Amino acid sequence: MTVISQITRPFNRLTQRVESLDFIAPLAIRLYLAPIFISAGWNKVTGFEDIVSWFGNSEWGLGLPMPTLMAVLVIIAELVGGFALLFGIGSRGFSVMLLVTMLVAMFSVHWENGWFAITPTDPETSIASVMNTINFWGSDASLANSYEASLRLDKAREILQTHGNYDWLTETGNFVILNNGIEFAVTYAIMLLVIIFYGGGRYVSLDYWLNPSSTKRHYR
Repeated sequence: MTVISQITRPFNRLTQRVESLDFIAPLAIRLYLAPIFISAGWNKVTGFEDIVSWFGNSEWGLGLPMPTLMAVLVIIAELVGGFALLFGIGSRGFSVMLLVTMLVAMFSVHWENGWFAITPTDPETSIASVMNTINFWGSDASLANSYEASLRLDKAREILQTHGNYDWLTETGNFVILNNGIEFAVTYAIMLLVIIFYGGGRYVSLDYWLNPSSTKRHYR
């Protein structure tokens, strides 16, 4: 046994023990995503007519063709897919469907708003300030937007503190400025990619118990 193998032996043993728990990661992702998509799907069910109108209207909505069909497909992907992720059945297939909905949302709804879901109101702590040091595309505009958003948020706080019960208004959380960028959609898409490539996880998904051989081969 070489000196290097002796040194790395404890590390390799630790790695093997960690790998034996690899089912925890896809389980955590599924449990994180499931309520998000179930809630989104259910909201579309209860507001079905409004969703169809938004999907089909080209003036103030998305202007998609066959809006009723599109709404039904999105509901199936989100509501049924959310429960599928929860129990780990059809994990890969439903993750593909949900990934498609995330891509559509990114490019048709959020893309023009840039990256951030919530507008950073402190340019110095914004990630855009780091990207600006390497002249990353759009970082100048993002920093300018952060500065302008900070001015408006400060003015909003001033008005509310003067004319409203500010302590009550902020009791359950501080005010922010919504940017509605692609940040959350990209995050969910990356998590869905993990499920697509690795499945719902050993032991903790119905997929594993219904077809354990394919999962075992994948995790070798």
